[in-house]
Amino acid sequence: MTKRLASQTKPGMTTGGAGHKPKRWIAGAAAVVIGLVIGTSLLVSGVLSADGPAATVLTTSPAAPPPPAEGWYDLTAYQAVESGDGHETVPSISIGVGEEPFSRRIRGSAVSPVAQPANFRTWSTAGRCTRLSVWIGKDAASSQADGVGQFVIRADEKDATTRQASTADAPQHVEVDISDVDRLTLLDVRTGRDAANTWGTPRVFCSAPPGRTV
Repeated sequence: MTKRLASQTKPGMTTGGAGHKPKRWIAGAAAVVIGLVIGTSLLVSGVLSADGPAATVLTTSPAAPPPPAEGWYDLTAYQAVESGDGHETVPSISIGVGEEPFSRRIRGSAVSPVAQPANFRTWSTAGRCTRLSVWIGKDAASSQADGVGQFVIRADEKDATTRQASTADAPQHVEVDISDVDRLTLLDVRTGRDAANTWGTPRVFCSAPPGRTV
């Protein structure tokens, strides 16, 4: 005959009390996680509110103008620091017996002796320029057809080169090193009976413009 116990329990099992503690601990941890997620969501939604999304504003200072490009500059497009009254810029003209006209050239049409030159211009290259390129000769359309013109390229106070030309000559190309020159002068000599002198497409190779634009 066996005795029946009033209450039987299996090992590891409880009917209440301490047996519910693990479940309550898991539920509490889950509540904390949910709370953190909700709080983070509310914070993000507050930042991205009707006032607009919060963004980092990057402020930049105005861009500096680009440095002048190194290259060829047409001398007739820039103001001379000194000039006589016999030089004029013409849009296009032919030199001597040359067939092709030159654009942007200088014509020296005044009487211009060595002692009192009137046909000249001086530019301030101030060491920014390294080369001068120009074509010289007589104006093919000049009303006079006589005489030999003298063309002088002056570097500061010294004559860098001197050329001569008549209306029967072809255009002469001249290049001069002006690396250490502060003032560049184009000077031509002419009598009243001579054909006008011309400088075809005078230009300089510089790191900055040779003066203010005309």
